[in-house]
Amino acid sequence: MLNCSVLLSVRKWTLSILCLSIFFSFLKYGDCFLQESINNILGIVPREQCKMYSVGFPCKYIQKSSSPPDNVNKLQPADIEIVAALGDSVIGSTAALAPNFFHENTEYRGISYAIGGLGTWRTVMTIPNILRVFNPDVEGGAVIFGGPFDRGTNLNLAVPGATSLTLFDQAKRLVRLLGGSRHKDKWKLVTIHIGHNDVCTHPCNTTYTEFDASPTMFRRRLQKSLDYIRDHLPKTFVNYIPLMDVTITEELIDGLPFCSFAVPYVCPCLHGGFGGNPLTRDQMKELQNGYLKEMYNLINSDRYERRDFTVVLQPAFTDIRPFYAYNRRSRKLEPDLTYFGPDCLHPSQKLHALMARALWNNMLSPENEKQTNWSPTPPLLCPTPNSPYLATRSNSRNMVTKGMDSDFATYMRVVLQNRVKCYI
Repeated sequence: MLNCSVLLSVRKWTLSILCLSIFFSFLKYGDCFLQESINNILGIVPREQCKMYSVGFPCKYIQKSSSPPDNVNKLQPADIEIVAALGDSVIGSTAALAPNFFHENTEYRGISYAIGGLGTWRTVMTIPNILRVFNPDVEGGAVIFGGPFDRGTNLNLAVPGATSLTLFDQAKRLVRLLGGSRHKDKWKLVTIHIGHNDVCTHPCNTTYTEFDASPTMFRRRLQKSLDYIRDHLPKTFVNYIPLMDVTITEELIDGLPFCSFAVPYVCPCLHGGFGGNPLTRDQMKELQNGYLKEMYNLINSDRYERRDFTVVLQPAFTDIRPFYAYNRRSRKLEPDLTYFGPDCLHPSQKLHALMARALWNNMLSPENEKQTNWSPTPPLLCPTPNSPYLATRSNSRNMVTKGMDSDFATYMRVVLQNRVKCYI
């Protein structure tokens, strides 16, 4: 999905097409819609969450374990001291706050749903910022806009264009950073989100690149990385996030002119580009489902079930659809592109905030009750005295989910009573 640098090669001719698009928009709609047309053509839309200053965080039970747990199945959110993330440019937050398509290669790491450390949950909803409510001293969140080796990226080790083939390099770097005695006794949360480049640029004989992108080989490569992390990082809880469904881009490409220019080069195996023979939507879905099935079998094989280590498959983004909004220019419902970057592929910061909430809810939900899609208005689950732990395969059968949404219900009553416009 996400070889962003390749778009540089098509910018010269796209600029000419964009100028013509603006001209014809003026002829078609006149002055009153000219600015809106320019904004649409260049991908200039608001991409930030609203700022939640009016009410407090919903969760009330934020206690840490009375003594540091030695069992991953007894791990509470407040026990986590370090966060880290591996993956591609989704984790790297490419284009998440890009003002227009000229900035779509910028990596906004500090706002990544899984590892962003800028601001607070009120301004930038991320897993680290949620965890800071429980443990203000949690380390590792990225605090910059920049690349994987820039100062301030911290433990956001994701690399744009990364695949399952190169993930092992990130795993080795993670172990180098955290494998010493200083971090040995600290509980670590590692999130892995990878696979978009595998399906988008490697299975369709493009002139760009090719390797065996079959589900079996994807599993073998992920297994190598997960085995390495298991063998070198004690006290680690790993979130494995299956790739997002890249076929939703077919519903987005008519929303902005630049979308139709960008997607063939960013995901050629679905939209053509680089001389590829693109897969049909059904073929792409079959490939993605193959990845999911292989990883489900791997993670459920007990290979990663240790007293101080586990890998949990969090399916929060496996069954997703775009949100729609009314377009006053076309006078119809169209995909709401404020949730995506100007390339219509990468999530915007607004969507990263929803992804953080969806992942958080998955982390607290037992194995067979995890949501697989996102919503513009999801609840926020909270730990309770009866279910204070992060959900694992082993403790899921004993979890009591009743009451995990009670704090949020109380929170929403306050929101409605006070007519709060911006809330979780």
